[in-house]
Amino acid sequence: MSWVQPVANGLHTDHPVPGLLFINDERLDLTNPDAIERTGRNQGEGLWGRTDSLPGGGWVAFTTETKNRAYAWAVHQHPEYGRTVLLIRDQDMSSLHHEWLYGRNGFLYRHGGYWWDGSAWHRPQQVVDRDYEGYDARAVEYATTVTAADLLAGPGDPSNAQIVKIASFTPSEGPLPNWRDHLALWAEPRQPGALPLDQCVVDLRAPELEPDRFVDRAGLAKAAALAPEDLPHPKYGRERLPVPQAETADGSRWSKPVALDWAEQHRRAHGPQELLSGTTAFGTPQPLGLVADHDALTEIIRNGLEEEGERKQRRGLGRGRANPEDAAAQLAWWPAVALSDSTESFVPIVGSHFA
Repeated sequence: MSWVQPVANGLHTDHPVPGLLFINDERLDLTNPDAIERTGRNQGEGLWGRTDSLPGGGWVAFTTETKNRAYAWAVHQHPEYGRTVLLIRDQDMSSLHHEWLYGRNGFLYRHGGYWWDGSAWHRPQQVVDRDYEGYDARAVEYATTVTAADLLAGPGDPSNAQIVKIASFTPSEGPLPNWRDHLALWAEPRQPGALPLDQCVVDLRAPELEPDRFVDRAGLAKAAALAPEDLPHPKYGRERLPVPQAETADGSRWSKPVALDWAEQHRRAHGPQELLSGTTAFGTPQPLGLVADHDALTEIIRNGLEEEGERKQRRGLGRGRANPEDAAAQLAWWPAVALSDSTESFVPIVGSHFA
């Protein structure tokens, strides 16, 4: 999946992202998706807005923030699980719009793409499920959902936090060290209709997300049976490394299940071509079954052509074909292709030959 990292929480979100500031979102009409769309749409060059209904009820709405155009608001209104209000980079709007509408990966994302669909947590989508034309949804083992009520059971001092205005906002360089204080300040002005704090999903805990269990680039390469230098480049090329669960001074870190999922998809994308391909007599790579059928038919036709040539020589009719091998390869090709397109492979009949 294309995971979007938000830069801040809206003040009236029901599901705050840990470590991020809270932005005053009161200028948005969070009950009216059309009004959110109109905030940016057709309001000037480089501004954009959009709203769509969700298939199961509810809606999503996006708008460029006109007072700070590098950023955009993203609002997800779920009929049962309440409202998510995020501030994201303006360039990420289309990606998050696609994930919320078509991604089949829930609507809350944490830890580099772990996602929640209202009932369970799943690992980032990586392994393709061709039968359903999507990704295999893999549940997190021993997952625990952490709510705002859980976190606020500990000490938090709202006087040590602030609600930031959008015009002066700049993203913090890392997670806020006193984020529980910011969460306590967010919890104070809860409006009527907002979800109870014990239903406000904040985070996910699971054994696989313990930092001491994460793997580095060497561990990711080992999972895929690659040398570390053979891993895809982090920024270039068609293939991408999975989004890390953590960034440290020593580099990216991934949960082991995420590394194994990525390795599984990497083998599917690269291993089968190597394992299930061969080279024909013409020097071209083809599926092993087609190569085997072509080789078997070539051998039978070659034997038949050689016998025909010998009979002609005995009758004084000439030497026959100068190169039975080439002729046999040519004659065998299309029958082999036809067999490869059918449900059965070619099985030579013992003792048969061309007379």
